[in-house]
Amino acid sequence: MKTTTRIRGGALLARALQEKGVEHVFTLAGGFCNPALEGFMEAQMKVINCPHEQIAGHLADGHTRITRKPAVCLVGPEGFANAVPAMMEAWGERSPVIFVTGSSTLKRQGAGGFKEIDDVAIAEPLTKYSVSITDGERINEFVDRAYKIAVNGYPGAVHLSLPVDIMFSSFDENAGRQERPFDLTAQAPARAWPEPARLQAVLDRIAAAKRPVLIGGHGVWWSGGEALLEEAGRSLGIPIFNIPYHQKLLGEECEAYMGLADAHQYHPSADAFNDSDLILMIGARLDNQMNFGNAPLFPATTTLCCINGSHEEIDFNRAADVTLLSDPGAFLQALIDAGKSGSIAPDRSWYDLNRQRRDAWVTKMIADVEAEAATPEFGGRIHPMQLALDVQQAMSDGDWLVIDGGNTHFWSEIAVNLAGHNGRKLGGILHPGTFSMLGVGVSFAVSAKNVHPDKNV
Repeated sequence: MKTTTRIRGGALLARALQEKGVEHVFTLAGGFCNPALEGFMEAQMKVINCPHEQIAGHLADGHTRITRKPAVCLVGPEGFANAVPAMMEAWGERSPVIFVTGSSTLKRQGAGGFKEIDDVAIAEPLTKYSVSITDGERINEFVDRAYKIAVNGYPGAVHLSLPVDIMFSSFDENAGRQERPFDLTAQAPARAWPEPARLQAVLDRIAAAKRPVLIGGHGVWWSGGEALLEEAGRSLGIPIFNIPYHQKLLGEECEAYMGLADAHQYHPSADAFNDSDLILMIGARLDNQMNFGNAPLFPATTTLCCINGSHEEIDFNRAADVTLLSDPGAFLQALIDAGKSGSIAPDRSWYDLNRQRRDAWVTKMIADVEAEAATPEFGGRIHPMQLALDVQQAMSDGDWLVIDGGNTHFWSEIAVNLAGHNGRKLGGILHPGTFSMLGVGVSFAVSAKNVHPDKNV
């Protein structure tokens, strides 16, 4: 008589995640999650036990941002409440973290079960996909859908809730595989390819522009297009700006990079946008950071063109004069190719003017800080921007800088631009996303050190 091997639902979950290429799990070990933890151990996946669920979430987020590969944050039902801030932080930066909650029993759902909380509903507005796994036979199906939603289109965190009775129940190790099979491994994210006529229309606008600028958002990072962004700006003489709180795309020392697209943290950006005749925003939404596409950030006299890799982003960018559905990397490569063919050749005097403005801004900012420190009224106290500069002065090329939230982030961003202009070459920067969440610093630093153990953080 043929015998079948039976394993717990948590082990099925672990196998499904391993088949997707997930390598790191961050958790606070506890009873509700033990079957999944046993499954991760059997699969020889790396499990990092943390002192608090919010820390586990931030560690998973930091790891995902650096590697651009989804990591897992696994928590119990009460721990889910602690992980919500980390979920919100990942959501703001579109980080495709896979949050998994070992939740209360499905059998008594809605009846006040042990540690019952409506985690699916709470996570829904903070994730791209939040769902309860209602059948152990379908665990592979739910994991497959969650993974694809997380990494495709406009990426973002997802949430799977696995009730404890399914977590601990035993199933055939091939549960769910008797049906029509599908590929259980990780597939490369689908990339939107630009429609030729619409792409050419955008390239024609760039060719006709005298004063174009490039604004990059986190969509460029998640598409792996930051090197193409730098090449496009440098080779075509188009100044580049980074959206505030979005993932850093270029080193501050890069020739084509000017600063943040924010008049408070980099005042010359306002002059660049006001003087421009074409603004190309790539990989981001016209949200609060971009004043919803309105003046004074984007003057009515300039043409605003948004290039995005998903319909979701395009729908948010209705205020743009022109939109193009395209993977950021695919568009930037087309832009570079157009430059090589000679069909696009902007006036480099515009590029040089923006570099001169950055030179003058750096000189003035450093002079102002030094002058303020010398005044009797300041009493010899250190300015927060000077502190941020001093931290970078003690760093070496290749070191990682981690910035926490609040005003520390504000002043550190300015200092990063100043130090980069003067030659500091950091290995990487991690900082809070659009919510400017406090408390991410230590977790992000551990993430950076975990991925780059040979670097100082």
